[in-house]
Amino acid sequence: MMLMEYNELTTLFWDMTAALVGDMVRKPAAKYIRYKYPVDGKPDWRITDNIVFLNLSERADPYGQQNDSVYKTEGGTVIRRRGRTRVWDVLFTAYGPSAYEMVNKIRDDVFTEPVKAMLSKHAVFLIPDLPTCRQIPELYAGKWWARWDLTLHFNEWYESPPEDVGHVETVELTDGAVR
Repeated sequence: MMLMEYNELTTLFWDMTAALVGDMVRKPAAKYIRYKYPVDGKPDWRITDNIVFLNLSERADPYGQQNDSVYKTEGGTVIRRRGRTRVWDVLFTAYGPSAYEMVNKIRDDVFTEPVKAMLSKHAVFLIPDLPTCRQIPELYAGKWWARWDLTLHFNEWYESPPEDVGHVETVELTDGAVR
């Protein structure tokens, strides 16, 4: 399994989101499904537009603190392969008149077989804890913008590059038995 860089993982979740709610946003989808906020600090979309932002962050979780190592002899040396689980929070922040419908559709449809297949090809798996959608209206320029948030949790199997840990040339044994 190849390790995924952060940007590749973000792209995977963007693809998943586009597959689930791409028909609920205007085209081009890349303008209305995003993982970056506008740099000038104000909305660059209309209050009537449906838009989803993704925020991917690693989660502090005991399951993600275990490190598995396997040692194998290859070509006269010992190779260590290390793997661990990275636990991720994906925050979906939706704005617009269909904000609730979008986060609710993501919450429901993330359990479907096509999404499971898309994620599992990259060793990413949903933690099925089914959180609630949260309404968090936002005041901007004297208007309340409809906003709903949803955070889903995922496990990703992550492998570090193989490491040559060397080999033992000789071992000297002595009879040092203690009685």
